[in-house]
Amino acid sequence: MSLDFHPKKNDLFCSCDGNNEIRFWNITQLSCIRILKGGSAQVSFQPRIGHLLAAAAENVVSIFDVETDSRKYTLKGHSTEVHSICWDVNGEYLSSVSQESVKVWSLASGDCIHELSSSGNNFHSCVFHPSYSTLLVIGGYQSLELWNMAENKCMTMAAHDCVISALAQSPVTGMIASASHDKSVKIWK
Repeated sequence: MSLDFHPKKNDLFCSCDGNNEIRFWNITQLSCIRILKGGSAQVSFQPRIGHLLAAAAENVVSIFDVETDSRKYTLKGHSTEVHSICWDVNGEYLSSVSQESVKVWSLASGDCIHELSSSGNNFHSCVFHPSYSTLLVIGGYQSLELWNMAENKCMTMAAHDCVISALAQSPVTGMIASASHDKSVKIWK
């Protein structure tokens, strides 16, 4: 369902599957080195450090300590399935997206510090803007929401002809890429 490379350990990546299993893989040994429960939609290592792993399953996001295999936080609050998770560039905040809402969590406390309801535009994906740390870009059905969390203001932009299934950002260029079920990818500056 999802996979991610560790940002520091060149021989480690993880994956999750429909059976709610998170597998850690050693590339050098070409083998699975351990299995955890708690991820069926998406997994993502904490940027730069890789000390934490976020995993989404159903309507919950779990934060695991990679070194100890212990669950540090269980982030609850979505009433429907979490489709997407993303870290801010420093790995201090994590965003989780379900159809009805976006939540931003502090990894220092495990608390939800910002929340945005979808207001009918079923959310599906998200990414923190590479140049503006308080701006979250959210992909929904046909449109992008630009959410300024500091001011709690949103701007909606028409973007695609179908659901925006994935978003990516480049800290080098400051660009955002969006992919949609309309079979197109767009680059935004």
